[in-house]
Amino acid sequence: MTEDSNLDYDVDDQDEPRGGLNGQAIGLVAVSILLVVSLFFTYKYYKDYKKVKSTEKEKTAAVDSLKGLSSSLKDSVSSKTTENEELLKRKFELEDKLNKVEDKRDSVQKLLNNSRYRERRYRVEAARLKRLLEDAQDKVDSLQKAYDEISAGSGSTLAEYRKQIEQLTTERNSLASQNQTMQAELSKLKNDTQNALFALTVRAIPGELKRNRFSASTKARNTDRIQVGFQLTRAPAANENIVIKLFDATNKEVPLKPAYRNNIGKPTPTNQQVIVEPESDARRKFSRGNYSIRLFLTNVDQGINNQSIGIAEFSLR
Repeated sequence: MTEDSNLDYDVDDQDEPRGGLNGQAIGLVAVSILLVVSLFFTYKYYKDYKKVKSTEKEKTAAVDSLKGLSSSLKDSVSSKTTENEELLKRKFELEDKLNKVEDKRDSVQKLLNNSRYRERRYRVEAARLKRLLEDAQDKVDSLQKAYDEISAGSGSTLAEYRKQIEQLTTERNSLASQNQTMQAELSKLKNDTQNALFALTVRAIPGELKRNRFSASTKARNTDRIQVGFQLTRAPAANENIVIKLFDATNKEVPLKPAYRNNIGKPTPTNQQVIVEPESDARRKFSRGNYSIRLFLTNVDQGINNQSIGIAEFSLR
């Protein structure tokens, strides 16, 4: 019994150390496993975290890129809107200009039609006045011839002829003035002012010289010269010669001193003012009655000889 008891004791003493070692080993394994698992999850978490961070950065970059693209698109839309507004404004301006051009074209066409109508009318009127002028001139010449033939006859017959001549001369001068005005208008309508030369707004002022200055007068006994002013449609060419002539009430020419020719073309080529004096030694150079100043143009190169280009009348008492 003693031996069995010792044997049991020994067996129990031998088994106890083995069970403690196994538990420690299991604990170490468990700890190791936990550590590995922990490391695995830590690594996975870190990896996922980096992935999330990378994704967030990508998202942030994408958002920033989208914001930039959106801003660029907004700027582009704003620029296109401004360009569109400018194009619309330009379109409206061009439409306005087109409308104005069309209005001007219609206006020019109307003016052209009116100009052509006036030219035809003026041409017909000028032809009519020319015929009347030629007829009046023939009558004046005929009466003048008869007047000269019977100048030694009875006073009553002579006075009657003189009266008729004066009336016809007045009529002739009026027709000549109208004809020249009509010719000038025709020249404007045909736009040939470089070829046509006329004297417009001709003025004839009788007078005398007082204190070395011209003084106007309507009295025949005081008048010894005429101040003639006129405006030319253009400057005379070098080969064009303008002559001023004076006629009395019976259409007789009163010779003038040629000194005035030195002043033709002054003060300007188109605005003229000259003084003409009768070529007479008589103390009294004018009589009572009507007179006319007439301007004539001569251009040998163009075959123009004494063409009437202007006329003005005045009366002395």
